[in-house]
Amino acid sequence: MSTTITTWHRRCVGDVPRLLLAVTARTVLWSVLLLALWSTLPVFLGWHVTTVVSDSMAPAIRTGDVVAAMPTGPDAVTPGRVLLVEDPDHDDRLRLHRLHRVEQDGSLRLRGDANPAADRTAVAPDAVLGIGVLRFPFVGLPRVWVGEQAWADLIAVGLAAAALLLLARLDRPILDGEPCRRCGAPRWDLRTTPLRPGTPGHAPRSAAVPLVAGALVVLVGVTTAFSGASFSGTTTTAAALGSTEFGCFHHDPAGAVLAWDFAEKNGARVADVSGHGADGFFANVGASRIDGDCAANPSVHLTADGSEGYAVTDTAVAAPNVFTISAWFRTEVAGGRVFGFGSDQNLSSVYRDRHLFVDADGRLRFGTEESGSQFKFMVVAPTRVDDGQWHHAVATFTPGSMVLYLDGECQGSRTDARSLRQYSGFWRVGRQSLSGWGGSGAWAFTGDVDTVRVHDQVLDPATVAAEYAAGR
Repeated sequence: MSTTITTWHRRCVGDVPRLLLAVTARTVLWSVLLLALWSTLPVFLGWHVTTVVSDSMAPAIRTGDVVAAMPTGPDAVTPGRVLLVEDPDHDDRLRLHRLHRVEQDGSLRLRGDANPAADRTAVAPDAVLGIGVLRFPFVGLPRVWVGEQAWADLIAVGLAAAALLLLARLDRPILDGEPCRRCGAPRWDLRTTPLRPGTPGHAPRSAAVPLVAGALVVLVGVTTAFSGASFSGTTTTAAALGSTEFGCFHHDPAGAVLAWDFAEKNGARVADVSGHGADGFFANVGASRIDGDCAANPSVHLTADGSEGYAVTDTAVAAPNVFTISAWFRTEVAGGRVFGFGSDQNLSSVYRDRHLFVDADGRLRFGTEESGSQFKFMVVAPTRVDDGQWHHAVATFTPGSMVLYLDGECQGSRTDARSLRQYSGFWRVGRQSLSGWGGSGAWAFTGDVDTVRVHDQVLDPATVAAEYAAGR
């Protein structure tokens, strides 16, 4: 009787993590390489490519970003555009700021987004080198670090790159079919091309990763060689990996934790320019952009003809207990929620308060809801706002103080609202259920909304008046 002996190879369980680490490392290396390559292409089109060395244009443009400016004629130089110009205060520098206004003598007054005032020196029209079109985040950081002699940052990045290169080669034994060194289990050879009997030779090993590393060093060097634009003024300092276009000029969020200016040129996304990541999106076809050019100050138009459009944040947050909310709006229709907080992203939230809405009599109301009893506190402005004119609404709350402002003036307050309902939810512009709120009228807002802000503190009357005076 014959005996059959079966040999069982132990399964090698360490291959999957090695493969994942190697693929992730190569993905990061290739992403940085392609971004650096993309940032050099405008040079061959005759555009100006420059590296940002300060944060005076934050949050739209940060230190270390590379910006491509397209040469253009004077007709395209309009307020709100990002312009690359010869710095009027320094002969050896360039300046990249937005055009704030055109003076009566034709000179150009620029301003950094993050600067509190316009530049002190106007720019001659013939000093404009181009209009900022694309931003490539982080690519110019090596040039900035060299200029600042930040050798520790350069060394840290070099070590990180070396670590990525080592991680990218972790799966080479697996791809080459080498047995597992730890457990001895055999692997399939995934790299070598099968050879016919008698055919000499062996497939060469892949040199992709070293080539990526070498090309990355060259491309970053080339990119930063074309840099040199500095900014007038600095501020505080996160950008995504990928090039972006510039939106129109926006007002300084001034410490806001949510700031929507609706200055994106297209698409359903709503960008938070406060730098806190409170982005959102337009829901339903009843929300449409009023774009025009930058000088027209883009906004959003909402309708209540059955489509009931609105804009809502992506991510749920805890309902605040101390806050200021504000928005510019105009309408000719009595009724509709302008801005506020709710528990859901769909048409109607289970819980909704901390909001501004126009009632059935065309008056502005600010409402909050008490915890426990769910009593609804409201402050009502005495004048109508459904006159088709732009109005600035501001509401503040802290336990024991609830205040409503309209067009820079206090409309009323109360001191009995102390503890608000607690829940997680979303900030929303436009349509929301107002069931249970006295005199609410229609739920969907019909009109235009712009310059929406949320602060995690109470703004004082002087600040509210100054924001109204600054306009939308």
